[in-house]
Amino acid sequence: MTSYLVLASPGAREPDERSVVIADRFAFLGFIAPVIWLLFNRLWLEAFAAALVTVAASMLAGAAGQPVLGLAIGLALQVITGLEGRNWRVAALQRRGWRLVDVVETDSSDTAFEIHAARAVRNEASPMPASPRTNRHRLMPGRPGTGVAGSIGMVPVERN
Repeated sequence: MTSYLVLASPGAREPDERSVVIADRFAFLGFIAPVIWLLFNRLWLEAFAAALVTVAASMLAGAAGQPVLGLAIGLALQVITGLEGRNWRVAALQRRGWRLVDVVETDSSDTAFEIHAARAVRNEASPMPASPRTNRHRLMPGRPGTGVAGSIGMVPVERN
C-alpha cells in the first residue's frame, strides 16, 4: 500500500474538489526526465537547478573529457528527483498556502480522497486542535483516551 498526502487548498475548511492527493512514493517519470517532470509540476526553481546540473554534467562528459563523472552526476540527479520530487511538490504547495490535512494508506488516490472525506465528516463533531501547542496531550502516542496511535514521520495519525 502507498501513503497518500492530502493537501487542502488555501482557505478550505473541509475537503473539496480543489484538494490535492499526492502519492508518497518514487516518481518514475521524475527519474526518466527530471527537468520536464519538475516543470510539469510547476517546480520552477528546482527545474532551473536541475537544468543547470544537467548542462554541467553534459559538459563534463563531453568537452572536459570526464564521461564517467558526467554520467554519475546525471544519474545522481535522476535518482534524487525520483526519490524526493514528490516531497518537493508538497513543500512548494505548502509555501503557497496549502495545508497538509491527512495521510492515508491505500491503493489509489481516489480511495485516499474518499477515506479523507469520510474522516473529515466524522471528525466535525470532535476536531483535532488547530495547533499542537494548545493541547499537546492529544498528540502524545500511547496516552489513554486520546485516540492517537502514533505518527508517520512528524505527522500525527489518529486511528480509532
